[in-house]
Amino acid sequence: MRQARGLVPYAAVAGLIVGATVITLVVTTLSPTATAPAATTPTPTVTATVAARPTTDLSASGRLAYWRTEANGDYVLWLANADNSRRRSVAKADAQTVARTKWSVDGAAVAYVESGVRLVAVRVDGGTTTYTLAPDLRSDGYRIVDHRFSPSGGRIAVTVQRQTGSQSDVYVSGPGNGWTRLTTTEDVLAADWISEEELLVQTTGGIVGRLRAAGRDQLRPLTGMNAATPIIGDDGRVYFLAGRVSGFAGAQETLVFAASASVWSTTIDGEDLRREQSLDPDSFRLDGQWPGGFLLHRGTNPAQVAFSKGIVELPTNAGLIERLSVSADRHFAIGLAGGNLVRVDITSAGAPGSAVVLLGSVTQGDAWFPHAAALARITPSKADVPTARFVFALGGHLWTMGSDGVPSLLRAGNQNSQTLRRFSTIAVPQWSPSGDRILTVESLAPGASAFQLIAVTIDRAGQVKRYSAPSSIGRLPTWSPDGAQISLVALPAADGDPVVLSSDLSILLIEAASSTTKATIPGREAYWTKAGVLVLSNGSWRVGDRARDAQSIEVWSGTQKRELTTVAKLTADPRAQWPSPTASRGVTQTSVLTASPDGGHFAVHITLLDQTSSVRTFAVVRARDGNASAIVAGDTVNDEAWASTGRFVGYTLGSPQQVGVRQRAVVRDAETGDVVLEQDGRFAGWSPDGAWIYIARSDGLYAMRLGGGQAVRFSPYGVVVSATKP
Repeated sequence: MRQARGLVPYAAVAGLIVGATVITLVVTTLSPTATAPAATTPTPTVTATVAARPTTDLSASGRLAYWRTEANGDYVLWLANADNSRRRSVAKADAQTVARTKWSVDGAAVAYVESGVRLVAVRVDGGTTTYTLAPDLRSDGYRIVDHRFSPSGGRIAVTVQRQTGSQSDVYVSGPGNGWTRLTTTEDVLAADWISEEELLVQTTGGIVGRLRAAGRDQLRPLTGMNAATPIIGDDGRVYFLAGRVSGFAGAQETLVFAASASVWSTTIDGEDLRREQSLDPDSFRLDGQWPGGFLLHRGTNPAQVAFSKGIVELPTNAGLIERLSVSADRHFAIGLAGGNLVRVDITSAGAPGSAVVLLGSVTQGDAWFPHAAALARITPSKADVPTARFVFALGGHLWTMGSDGVPSLLRAGNQNSQTLRRFSTIAVPQWSPSGDRILTVESLAPGASAFQLIAVTIDRAGQVKRYSAPSSIGRLPTWSPDGAQISLVALPAADGDPVVLSSDLSILLIEAASSTTKATIPGREAYWTKAGVLVLSNGSWRVGDRARDAQSIEVWSGTQKRELTTVAKLTADPRAQWPSPTASRGVTQTSVLTASPDGGHFAVHITLLDQTSSVRTFAVVRARDGNASAIVAGDTVNDEAWASTGRFVGYTLGSPQQVGVRQRAVVRDAETGDVVLEQDGRFAGWSPDGAWIYIARSDGLYAMRLGGGQAVRFSPYGVVVSATKP
């Protein structure tokens, strides 16, 4: 069984220093006290030469590692069998500098962090190797906050975090007792190794994935769910929490939690996703497995909790248990409770007995038990779906993916001031008509300017072109039909600033290659089509209740404009359920104007917020007569996108008035207003030819023909995508 992580709680390691006290011994098979090293010397920063020992006589069924302050004041690392027999001292250090003591996966070595900048690995035969952070990392305040041995024990991955922030990346031990950097996104934390070449990781943005222990940023997410704290279970499956993920940058390390979460599992390939257990609404971290359930930490509370069919009450008679490791046979567990190393027997039903103190006055305890579970793998059959190149957002980053289903990082969040985490409603990037670039928005700069968005294009190789003038724009720039220009709405301040609503805005048509403004149109929203640029006009400013009146939807071709419809006409439709004109006093917002590629149909959101209620309306409109073919009132509509063939619009429908209603992917014929397709899941986009739709579900991304048939799963990432020809 894969043991839980180190026995002491991460946030409390530095403060858990226990002086010499009376030692409580329960086990009667203790060996005589071993002799501690004779002199205290600093841990070297190069490989220490230690006399070779014979093959260890420690048990192959369970081992302990712990630190104790001896009567002479020495702080000593001891190794022993699981019953504390055959113990021996293997290292000595300054108690104030030691943290993160853990066994290797094979039980052949123990490692600990010294002063935050060195990792000391001690084999059971006495050999010691030290890996030290490079001087530039140390001077910039980076520290080792976690470490994980590879299955053979030959490699070690560490999480390195900056003390003054939450930036963290994964490094792997390399030649010369140094470290090789594996990630550069500043949000990655190491977890269990999968093989000698790959390990599990999590990110503070909610990604659980596989990271190759070579190259840079070779991260492959396992799922599109918002996930945290992955572990490999004793059945070879990957277990993790999925819910509302957030990180907490503590003094010792960054902790990642999931609130209102469930425990899920999947194969190492991201297949066969299962919901294992639902938890209560609190924030949790997944630590390990308990017979019939799981071991977790609740928030930053150092006390561990267990869940099976409900909460399992762990014993507190020896103190609050901070971390347990369950034996391979599941008959008992060993953990740390305050300064006590304790054993807890477990019944066949998974119920714990009282805690029995094995040893007192210990710190930094860890228990090792063997495990030999083969990784669970499933190779899915190749799905018969259209080939395409995709772009999508996940975990605060932009990713691209081909028809092989293997994603690669396109634009990391730390390169754009974490735009995707800062703004939750940014539309999926749009491919250019030729499919060589995407158009999106990102923050102007760090700090206060991070709330100002600018247009950005990114080609398939990741080359970025930023349009920093104007210095703040609306959230939806669009391509011209030939891909030579882009349209964007210039804002006088950051999006969301009250001055934006009270100001008359302008739309700029910009040459994509030169960044030169070719034309300016008055308006608040714009969407470029073959018929011209569809524009939401400024209308007039109603000062009394901060709203805009007399707005219309227009189409501009050169300097000529034509009115298509008015907002008043749309809200007067009985289907909109809008109050009478005399009652409709409040903040009105018309937004997210989108249109079919040929300009024959368009859609817009209209919202009224008054003192007592809100009215939410989504209108699908024919351009030829300005009439709404469909109006959705009350329910939420998101993710709308138009088929390349014209008249079909897809969107995600949610019903906030009804508890427990799932999201529905809906496709409407914009000419008639009829619903032509409706499926469980989130509407996730269109195939390049407009003949298929994509549906995002918890277990992955599905493709379905617009004309009918079964939805076909072809990717484990259930996210909204933008697709172009491969």
